[in-house]
Amino acid sequence: MMSSEGDEFIHRPTVISTTSAASRPRHKTFELLGPFNNISLADMYKKGGKIIGRFPIPFIIATAIMCSAGLGAIGLQMKDNVRDGYTPKNSQSRLENRIYREFLGSEGDPVMTTVLMTAKDGGSMHRIEYLEEAQRQWLYISKNLSADVGNGQYMKFGDFCGHYCQANDILQYFLSAYKTKSANPSEEGYHLNYPIATVMGYQLHLERNFFGVTVNQSDPVTNIQFMKVLTLPVLSEVKTFEDTDKLNKWELAVYNYATGYSALEGPDHLVEINVIGAEVVDTEMNKDAQKMVPYFIVGIVSMIIFIFLTVSISASYYGYFSWRIGLIALACLLVPILAILTAFGINNMLGNRTNSPMMIMPFLINGIGVNDAFLTLQNWLQHSPDLPSGKRLGYMLAEAGPSITTTTLTNVIVFLIGWMNPTEEMSIFCLGCAISLLLAYVYTLTFFCPVLVLLLNDRIKEPSKLEATFNKILEIYAKIVCSRWTFIILILGSLVYWGFGIYGTLGIRAVLNTAKILPLETPIRKPNRIIEETVWKEFYPVTVIINNPVDISSPSKLSIFENLVNDYESMEKCRGSEYTISPIRDYQTYFYGVGAEDFDYEEETVQNTSTKLDFSKLPGFLANPIYKHHKGTMKLNFSDPVPIRKVQLIFAYENVTSWDDRIKIMEDWRTIASSYETLNVSVWNVNAMFVDQMRSLKGLAISNALVTLGCMAAVCIVFIRNPLSVALATAAILSISIGVTGYLCFWDLDLDPVTLCAVIVSIGMSVDFVAHVACHYQVRFKEFEEDGIVKKIEMKTPESRVVNSLSNVLWPMVQSAFSTLLCVLPLAILQNYLPMVFVKTILLVVIWGMFHGLVLLPCILAQFPLSIFNKTFADLLFGRTSSSSCSSETDSDEDTTAEAQEMVPLSQAEKA
Repeated sequence: MMSSEGDEFIHRPTVISTTSAASRPRHKTFELLGPFNNISLADMYKKGGKIIGRFPIPFIIATAIMCSAGLGAIGLQMKDNVRDGYTPKNSQSRLENRIYREFLGSEGDPVMTTVLMTAKDGGSMHRIEYLEEAQRQWLYISKNLSADVGNGQYMKFGDFCGHYCQANDILQYFLSAYKTKSANPSEEGYHLNYPIATVMGYQLHLERNFFGVTVNQSDPVTNIQFMKVLTLPVLSEVKTFEDTDKLNKWELAVYNYATGYSALEGPDHLVEINVIGAEVVDTEMNKDAQKMVPYFIVGIVSMIIFIFLTVSISASYYGYFSWRIGLIALACLLVPILAILTAFGINNMLGNRTNSPMMIMPFLINGIGVNDAFLTLQNWLQHSPDLPSGKRLGYMLAEAGPSITTTTLTNVIVFLIGWMNPTEEMSIFCLGCAISLLLAYVYTLTFFCPVLVLLLNDRIKEPSKLEATFNKILEIYAKIVCSRWTFIILILGSLVYWGFGIYGTLGIRAVLNTAKILPLETPIRKPNRIIEETVWKEFYPVTVIINNPVDISSPSKLSIFENLVNDYESMEKCRGSEYTISPIRDYQTYFYGVGAEDFDYEEETVQNTSTKLDFSKLPGFLANPIYKHHKGTMKLNFSDPVPIRKVQLIFAYENVTSWDDRIKIMEDWRTIASSYETLNVSVWNVNAMFVDQMRSLKGLAISNALVTLGCMAAVCIVFIRNPLSVALATAAILSISIGVTGYLCFWDLDLDPVTLCAVIVSIGMSVDFVAHVACHYQVRFKEFEEDGIVKKIEMKTPESRVVNSLSNVLWPMVQSAFSTLLCVLPLAILQNYLPMVFVKTILLVVIWGMFHGLVLLPCILAQFPLSIFNKTFADLLFGRTSSSSCSSETDSDEDTTAEAQEMVPLSQAEKA
C-alpha cells in the first residue's frame, strides 16, 4: 500500500491510547511495578533488530558456533524399545516387571526369544521327517550357534540359559516316542495324545509347543492329525545389562541364521524358521526408519522448488526480484535444516537414544520451522527500502517478532509437555522436536535476518501493480467475511463440524499392539501374526509370583495357596489344572511317589513312606531330571525352616484373541492377586505393558490436552493480552484440536501413544493459524515513516482490520501450510503406521487451521465492537490503559502526538 507521496506504508502492528499518560488513573500495583509497565515485547524486538541490522556478520558467526553442536551427532546410533517404550513409566506393569526382575535376579527385563517352525510345503509339522529337521535345527541353534558379542568373545545359548537349557527337550522326547510308537503301534506306555501325552508315566505337555493342532482319535499312533506350527521359546537367565546386550546379539544371530536357512530350498531344508524377540523388533524398526531418508530428500527437493517459487513471487510483487532471491530461498530452507542437525547433536550429547520416531522429526520440523522465516521475509519486503538496515529490521521485528515468539513458544511448550509424557519413545521424540523448533526460532533471528540485511536491501524495480488489485480483493473478501449472514452460515456449518468432531473424539478407541507399529514389509510380521492369531488363541499364559514364603507343611497355609491356585484355574478362559505349571503341585506328586519310581537318578529311590507333606524330599525333587527345571521357578533357602521363599506359577488360558479380552483378563488376574495379601502376589504377562497403555490412554489424552490447551492460553495471555482475542484464539485452538482428533477416528486411526503425541502436536501447530490473526486484528494503527516523521493511520472498521491482518499473514500462512505438507506427504508412500499418523494429522491440521485462521476466526472477531480490543488484562486488573504486546507503543506522551488518520483504500490514499 502506498501513501500519497508514493512511499510504502510500514505495516507495523501498533496500538495507541489517545489518552494522555499523565491523565491516566494510576493503580497502586501499577506504581509499584514502575518502569516495567512501559516495557513491551515489540520495543525489545525493535532494539534487538537495530543491533542485528547494524552487525549482521557477528550474528552469522554466532550461528555457525551454535551449529557446531551438531558435531555431537557423529557416531549416532539408532535404538528402539518397542516392548515397553510406549508404556507409561508409572504403570502397574512396570512395577510387575521390577518384581519379576527381582525374582529372576536380573537387572534387565525378562528376556524371551521365540523360534517358530512351519513346514515349507504348508503341510503338518508333526510328520517325522519334519520333526527330525526341526530337532536338528534346534540342536544347532541351542548348542552350536554362537554370536560375536565384542572384544573377541563369542557366546552360545548354553552360556546364559541357566535353568532353562532343557526347556524345549519335549521336542526330543516326543520325537523319540513318536518313532517308537510308529514302528510298533501296540507298544505299551506310549500314549501320544494332544494336548498331554504320556510316556512311561511321564506327562509331556504338548500344548506349550504344538499349535494349530487338529486331532483324529482313530489313529493308533497319535491323535494329532495336523500341526501348523512348532513353537520353541528361548528362555534365559541374564543378571546384568551387559549380559542382556550380549543376549541381544545372540538373538540377532539366531534371526539372521533363521532368515538365511529359510531362504534355502531342497529336501534338506523342509522347514521355515521364523524368529521374533524384542531386539529383533527393535532392529527391524531401525531398518525401516532408515528407509525414510530417500523420502526426506524428496521432501527437501519439493520444498526447495516451492520455497524458491513462493519467495520469487513475493520478491517480484514487491520489486526485489534478482539472482539473490535464490540465496534467500536457500537461507529459508537452511534455518530448519541447521536446527535439525544441531538438535540431533545435542540429543546425542545428552545421552538420549535416537529412535524411529526421531526420524520423523526432520519432516515435521522442516515444515514447521520455516514458518518464522516466511513471516519475517513477508514483513521485511513490506517495509521501505529507504530506511537504514538497522531501523528497517527493528520495525520489521517489532511487527513480526511478538507473533513468531507466540507461535514458537506454544510449539515448544507443546513438545515439552509431550517430553514429560510417561511413554519413553514419544518423550525422546518430543524433546528432539522442542529443541529443533527453539533453534529454528533462534536461527531465524541470528541467521536469516542478517542474510536479509546483507542480500535484500535494495528494491530492483517498482512494486507490482497487482498490489492494488490484491488489496481490492482483500477488501471485498473482508466485507464478505464481516457480514452477519456469513457469520450465521459459518456458525451453522461449524455446528455440524463440531458435532462430528466431538462424536469422533468420544468414540475413538484406545488400542495399541506391536503389529500396528511394525513396518509393512518387515519379515517379522509373519511370526508376530502367528503368535497373535494362533499361539495366544490356544495358549495365553500368565506368570504368578508368590513373594512371601510358602509353608507347605502347614495345612492352613497350604490351603490358602491352593485357594489361590483354584481361583486362577476357575476363571472362564483357563484351560484347566492339567495345564498349570506349579512346582509345589509337582512336588506333592513327587513327594507321594506317583510316577517317581519310573526314573533312576543319582542312585536315589523314592518311596511313598511319608503321610504329612514337608520339605524333606525337596533336594531330591530338584535333582530329578524331570523336575530339575523347577530350580528356576523357586527361590530357596535351605537354612530357613520354610525353605521356599518365593515361587512362580504359570497358568494357561485360551481364546484371548482381542485386546478387549486381554485387558479384561489382565484386570481379573490382578484382582485375584490383590486379594491374597498374606502371600504378596504379583502377576506378569508379556502384554501387560500394552494393556496398561490402553487403560491409561484416554485419561492421559484428556489431561495432556487440557494442560496443553491451558499452556497455549497462558502464552496467548502474555503475548496477545486482549481478553477477547485470547478467549477466541483459545477456542479456535480447541476447535481445531477437536476436529483433528475426531476426524482421525473416521480415518481409521485409534488412540495410542503415537496418535496421542500427534494430537498434542496438532494443538501446538494450530496456534500458528490463529495467533497471528488474533494478534494483528487487535492493532488499531498502521504506522509508517515519511521524511523522518512517524505517521499512523487508524483502522476504524472491522473490514480494515481484517484487511490489515490478512495482508500480513495470508501469504506466509499459505507458504507455511503447503511447505509443511510438501515435506511430510512423501512419507505417505511408505504406508507405515507411525509416519502415516503424522501425515494424516498434519493434513487435518492444515485444512482445519486454514479454515479457522482465514475464515472462521476473522468472521467472529468482526462481530464485536472494536473498542473491546483496545483493552488488555492489565487494564482490567489495574484499572489503566496499556499497549498491546503486538505494539511497540509505550505510555509516553510522545507517541500520542503522532498524526493519526482513518485508514482508507489504496486508490483513495493515492488521490489524497
